[in-house]
Amino acid sequence: MKNLRVAVVPTETTGNGIDQSSTVEEILACKETVLYPITDYFKAQNDGELPIHRSFLIDIEKKINLTGTNIDGIHMNTKASQISEIKKIIREWGSTSTSELELESSPCISSIGNDKQNVSQLVEMFYADHVEAITYQHDVEIGWDDIDYEDLSNEIINEIWHIMMDYDTEQQKTMDRCKSENY
Repeated sequence: MKNLRVAVVPTETTGNGIDQSSTVEEILACKETVLYPITDYFKAQNDGELPIHRSFLIDIEKKINLTGTNIDGIHMNTKASQISEIKKIIREWGSTSTSELELESSPCISSIGNDKQNVSQLVEMFYADHVEAITYQHDVEIGWDDIDYEDLSNEIINEIWHIMMDYDTEQQKTMDRCKSENY
């Protein structure tokens, strides 16, 4: 409990850009954010001392958003959290593709039929706000779609999240190598 804080961000003012999909870094960087120990937050809320606001339960030591976590520690809003992290990583390091990342296979949105009659839709490009999926019949490209992350299944988001976590790690390693070579 000692590491838990309620981040209160007023919603009466506009332009702070904080919403339920904001990252911990964005929430904590917002100049309007006020951090309360949990007991102080409830007292201030019950006493009517707080403005109309969004609130986030933050572990300030680990820098993770626990909003939506139940008492057993199972995150109730995993998809939204993963999408937020995916978007943050891509904003930081740039768009990428399955071929650039040298993945063994692309995330498969759907697949029906078999052999030469197979039609499948695979995620091939990752952008900050959507993916580009290519539809194939056997090995022939027959269509392209831009799909928002929010419209993808939990399973596909989880797969993309793992891919992006690896991407983030590799990019950070590259950045660290470049910094050490310059010194």
